[in-house]
Amino acid sequence: MERVMLDVDLAMGAPGSDVDDGFALALALADPEISVELVTTVNGNTDVASATTLTLELLHRLGRPEVPVHRGAEVPLLRPRKRVGTVPDEVVVREPRPTPAAVAMVELVRAHPGELTLVAVGPLTNVALAMRLAPDFASSLKRLVIMGGVFDRPGNAEQPGEYNVWCDPEAAAIVLDSGIVAQWVGLDVTLQVRVTKDQARAMESSAREFASFAGRYTVAWIDHLDRNKDQPGESCAMHDPLAVAAVTHPELITWRDAQVRVETGDEVRGAMIVDPGSRTVNASIAVAVDAAGFTEFFLGRLSEL
Repeated sequence: MERVMLDVDLAMGAPGSDVDDGFALALALADPEISVELVTTVNGNTDVASATTLTLELLHRLGRPEVPVHRGAEVPLLRPRKRVGTVPDEVVVREPRPTPAAVAMVELVRAHPGELTLVAVGPLTNVALAMRLAPDFASSLKRLVIMGGVFDRPGNAEQPGEYNVWCDPEAAAIVLDSGIVAQWVGLDVTLQVRVTKDQARAMESSAREFASFAGRYTVAWIDHLDRNKDQPGESCAMHDPLAVAAVTHPELITWRDAQVRVETGDEVRGAMIVDPGSRTVNASIAVAVDAAGFTEFFLGRLSEL
């Protein structure tokens, strides 16, 4: 059994918001080989208050209100950029646990050194804060899996790096310098694992409450992407669930060890620079994925919720 902490910027349940983080939480709960022991929230896809409310709401929908949720960083480490999100009026605002996210992470890992895997699917602000609070935090983790980065394909002028890293590249730099060789599941592979509109509509018509809820918001997200021409077509990527799947099914992904640094300057902020000739390794990068195998695992597990 893998004991997991999940750090999220969850926005599933808010109109026009991405849904992959909600699916990541659902997949972690549905995987019989994972025990979710802590969920923390961070500013990213939405503001941290909205992410916290929506995380607690999703756990309630999934019948797992006992999972502890701790609210984390409101802004990146150095840049005061803050997202403003929305929460539907019908969502009940529930209170998270009082301890700040980074402190809760440190306390749990110190209580169980070498036993916990941290899966971070939002900006790395909370993770970096935990590493600064406790120099032994990184070395006391069993494993660190990150949805973040783009390594073998270019970004664009407005956002050179993948979104999570671009939001807080200073935090990503702290993680890369921490001594732990994290597994980075980036856009090189996550854009290949997708849910189609037909699959989302099938979920929406399901008699199961979570599937119907998730399907409705997935259809809305695909329509949003198409209207804004971010990813035109009839599907959306499952970035964050692939990082969760990597915990118990690493064979779905092909990994390559590398020396990586992140750019923190304005012009290429968030870009990940890989040194293929370095003998020093600080990251394990996902370079290929069994997309069909992931889809079978993902949809199979979710069908049981």
